[in-house]
Amino acid sequence: MSLRLSPWILGVALLGMAGCSDEGETVDACIDNQSKKVSEKELSSEVKHGAYRGPCDLMENRVSFGDGYVQSIVHKNADGSVKAIGVTVDQAAMDTLPMVPTNDGQTCWDMNNDGVTDPEKECNGGHERVLWFPKIRDVPFQWIMFNWQGRGHGPIGAFDKGHFDLHFFMQDFVKRNFIRTGPCGVYTDCNDYAKAIKDPPAPFYPTGFENQRGVSARMGNHLADIAESPFNGEPFTQAFVYGAYDGHITYFETVVEGSFAKSKPADDCRVIKAPPAMEASGLYPTRYCMRYRADKGDYLMTLEDFEYRNAAN
Repeated sequence: MSLRLSPWILGVALLGMAGCSDEGETVDACIDNQSKKVSEKELSSEVKHGAYRGPCDLMENRVSFGDGYVQSIVHKNADGSVKAIGVTVDQAAMDTLPMVPTNDGQTCWDMNNDGVTDPEKECNGGHERVLWFPKIRDVPFQWIMFNWQGRGHGPIGAFDKGHFDLHFFMQDFVKRNFIRTGPCGVYTDCNDYAKAIKDPPAPFYPTGFENQRGVSARMGNHLADIAESPFNGEPFTQAFVYGAYDGHITYFETVVEGSFAKSKPADDCRVIKAPPAMEASGLYPTRYCMRYRADKGDYLMTLEDFEYRNAAN
């Protein structure tokens, strides 16, 4: 497993630099909806007025979840380029994560043909919310499918604990919905299942990732790095998975174990192992992160530190 501390909150400045009225270090902070560099003393005095550590959240949309909400966010660098995209979950939602039933009934199939769909045995996807990102130049991610899996799912021994699945889709929302339900895979139409298990060709296939043939309707297939946790026996906290359909990478997925998220990690970021080449030129993230923001009282899950990659010729 590769662990790196994020430069998110680091900002060393000399005494007298602009934005710092106190000695010592400065930190990135959002004050009055403006990203600034301030001293810790200044930040602590502004927290009661709604200030918080890190760049300002540019919120796209918010939906209810439990007794709280989940919302999509964008963070930008000082030059206006994208720094991070992701979601934030407030404390009320984290305290009331839905557990019964384990699924919200959006992706189901009557497997035994008895005319009744059992939400516990014939449905997939946990509790799902769809959130959108604004159109950002050169960023291929259009929307996110956020799932809470209260009892986890397969493979057993890997993702069978309660967790969050965040699917950052490059695939069009409508095309994703044409991955139909049916009796193959995880409630997937058999023809669509056959399309989903196709390997992306070299050089677009990520090195070290294994085709799981774990196809879910309205989602696609999963490619997992079996050298990383939780596949190698290390504790399940965070993981990264590629999604694929019909020979193309269609989404980036981060997986966050529920009790780990609730432990309120201050700053847990990991490197994304990228494929040798991308099908389309654009900005792609190099890290995925989970952090609890004490001054906002919420849980932030993101893709971060975007770098431009040219498409293979």
